[in-house]
Amino acid sequence: MEESDLLALSAHGRVKFHEIDEYILWEGKAHGPYVYFIQHGTVSLWETTPQGEQLRDIRGVGDMLGLTRYNGSETSSYSAKATSDVVIYALPASDFGACVAKYPQAQRYVAAHMGVTPDYQPQDRRKGAHETFLYDTVGRREAAVCAPTDSLAEAARRMTEAGARAIAVVDSSGCVTGLLGGDAILQALGTPGFEPSLPVAGLMNRTPCILPADSTVSQCVLAMAEAGANVAAITEGGVSSGKLHGLITSADLTTAFGDQPGVILREISVARSMEALRGLQQRGRAFVLAQLESPSAVDWLARFTFLADVAILKRLARLFPPPVAGGFCWCLYGGAGRGESLPPAQQRCAILLRDPSMHLHFVGWYRVIQQALRECDYIARPAHYDDLYSVAGVEEWNRRFQGWITDPVANPMHHALPLFDMCPVMGDFGLYEELESNVNATIRKEHTFVRLLAHDCLSSLPPLTFYRDAVVEESGEQSNVFDLRKRALRPLVDVGRVFATAAGHALGGSTLERFQRARTLLPAHESIFREASDTLRVVLYLQARAGIRQHSGGTDLPPSLLSHHDRQILKIGFRSLHRLLEFTADSRWLEAA
Repeated sequence: MEESDLLALSAHGRVKFHEIDEYILWEGKAHGPYVYFIQHGTVSLWETTPQGEQLRDIRGVGDMLGLTRYNGSETSSYSAKATSDVVIYALPASDFGACVAKYPQAQRYVAAHMGVTPDYQPQDRRKGAHETFLYDTVGRREAAVCAPTDSLAEAARRMTEAGARAIAVVDSSGCVTGLLGGDAILQALGTPGFEPSLPVAGLMNRTPCILPADSTVSQCVLAMAEAGANVAAITEGGVSSGKLHGLITSADLTTAFGDQPGVILREISVARSMEALRGLQQRGRAFVLAQLESPSAVDWLARFTFLADVAILKRLARLFPPPVAGGFCWCLYGGAGRGESLPPAQQRCAILLRDPSMHLHFVGWYRVIQQALRECDYIARPAHYDDLYSVAGVEEWNRRFQGWITDPVANPMHHALPLFDMCPVMGDFGLYEELESNVNATIRKEHTFVRLLAHDCLSSLPPLTFYRDAVVEESGEQSNVFDLRKRALRPLVDVGRVFATAAGHALGGSTLERFQRARTLLPAHESIFREASDTLRVVLYLQARAGIRQHSGGTDLPPSLLSHHDRQILKIGFRSLHRLLEFTADSRWLEAA
């Protein structure tokens, strides 16, 4: 804030003193002419509920009161009571509002008191890849084109003239039928029988990666990674028949990144040693940390991390082959299965077997891969299940899930919940599909299972607030460590699992995808799940930032490491999470589903 504006604002302010237990604001009363800044002391916020007055927050030096007027509320949302002798600065609300409108950073500060936002970030930060459009990266450079019948020599000449690294192959009507990168031509030069006169059609990629013009750079990175492509076409509408706007290659993305995520994934696929894979795993996490400028970047970076981890796993399976080539399906579960494992924690894995007699052979292979993952610098964690249990025939897995669903007390279901996040990544996916079909069929017959899942979500509740460098519980108990996984991430994950199961998708899917299913299932309550999604992005952002920097799981966070803004966003998230848990536990929503 400019000094002149600060002086003008403070010129009309007042200093007020409140003794302990004196009320500063009253819930439901119209806002007065001032907003308040706490200069000394502590203030508690209370809300009237059917159960009586409930403590909602504790605020101290540097915090503000009375900001809800800026979200359209005509009355105070809480009663504010001094819990010690308090000195506050009272600033004219009209003057303060004018300053807020002038300064974007002040707008973000006020917004953080209104609700969870995944878009908060430093004022001077650069745009993230998920906010940068492809067309801005490609510019107005005209794409090189050729016909399928043109020779490779002609295609290379046109690429050279255009200064391009790739060429689009189009038919007589202008539709994109294929793409050809310069690297493909270079590789072909070293093969016996290569002739420059051969037609382009014999070398081009016949299933090209095509994206619409309004795609972001992050969408392009993921699409190219999943297609295993080095070049993508940008067309009108993202279809082969649309007008060609340009081509983009992995090398073109250098302007958007300090490193090239596509190159990292390709180098993983050809790494020749454990040392190389270890370096690439570390390089991938360093890339994620560099791009993690706001919680809104979590969506695409979590997907990139998932692709990188799966690529490493597949490369290890090439370096250390399984006992037999087929008859198994390697699955991830827990955070890895949901695609939400941004810190370099060791993946939780399970193997489904077609032939149970191969059990011990695959247990040995499973142990080799797990040891190799640790050598790739994934953080070892306590085993969720032992190796013998994690490898089993598909019929045995069916029996286990049936036991958890039909008799969750005799077969402690709460320990098995992460297995409901199971996702196939390697091998015979038909085994997983068989298991998934049987699980969904069993749940449809067992009507009480979803109610039990919903009830169990209340086993882990978020704290009340942060005060100074402590986490404060509703009981008043304080701790100097915030257990992010248990107190924020687990409740969100558990609730997402409930609504995905209710929607008929008991296995697999990210928590964000599950909340999207909940919004479709219960459109009247869309805002609850939208806030939950934003809270999850903030939690995963903080976990990833701490976990990658500290080479840990990022779950134990001292509040002293959280900025004032981080804490305020989390406090709003706690309230959103409480509302979500209360809604989930009230089974009346099942009648509307």
